[in-house]
Amino acid sequence: MAEKEQEKNNSNINAEKQEKLKKKSEVDAKDEELKNEDPKTLRQKLSNKNQDYVFRLEKELQRQGSLSREEAVAMTDGLLSEIVIAQRHGQPANGLYMASPQIKAEEMLHPHQKPVETPFWQRAVDGALLYLAIFVGLFGVIALFENNSKAQNNSQMGILTLASVGILMGILMGVFMVKYNDWVMPKNGQRIGLPKLLLSGLGIAVVLFVWIWILSLPAIRVINPILPGAVDIVIAAIAYGVRYLFRQHYHITGSSFASRPQQHK
Repeated sequence: MAEKEQEKNNSNINAEKQEKLKKKSEVDAKDEELKNEDPKTLRQKLSNKNQDYVFRLEKELQRQGSLSREEAVAMTDGLLSEIVIAQRHGQPANGLYMASPQIKAEEMLHPHQKPVETPFWQRAVDGALLYLAIFVGLFGVIALFENNSKAQNNSQMGILTLASVGILMGILMGVFMVKYNDWVMPKNGQRIGLPKLLLSGLGIAVVLFVWIWILSLPAIRVINPILPGAVDIVIAAIAYGVRYLFRQHYHITGSSFASRPQQHK
């Protein structure tokens, strides 16, 4: 009786294996079929998200490579089969290439350029200028809608507070981007614990609040004046313009929130 039961279990296991192999074979056959399909047919199978990715990629190829639309379309035609195959398996194009259309276009136009890591100080300056523009610009817009000067003084922060917090946030973001891979995908296989990560974030928040409180003291107000909203917006625009020129000069591409290697020129 036990032998018959064992044979039955083995039979069921073999049947399940055969079914899995059959499904895998069907999936592989479909993937192989997609590799040989016409680009026009493949374009019709793209999801809305992937259609948008391909559209923006073609625009970037035209812009960065000074290509005609036909040339850009011909370049993206070569990617369509792998995009559709990845799409069938639940992976969108931005996840497949781990790059925005801007970055993917650069890689396609310069495939033989060796990537080099963006220096930390460049990421830090880039992030600091961005956060400076965001913080000062945001509070400048808020100030414009507050007509009562007393209410404005109660809600606004001094320019030194806004600038220092923005710059500090940019530097911290630079540190985070440098350490991200070590934390999430460490080489030694040991990830940073969630409690430690949360405590680190809490510690940073406490330091920022203490710093803001110190700069809000009346004795510091002399060197930390509250500027009119329009002036804050002008400072934010200047900071963003300086950031643009800085990125152009050092050939920094990608987002400050997700920096990437540069390319050798």
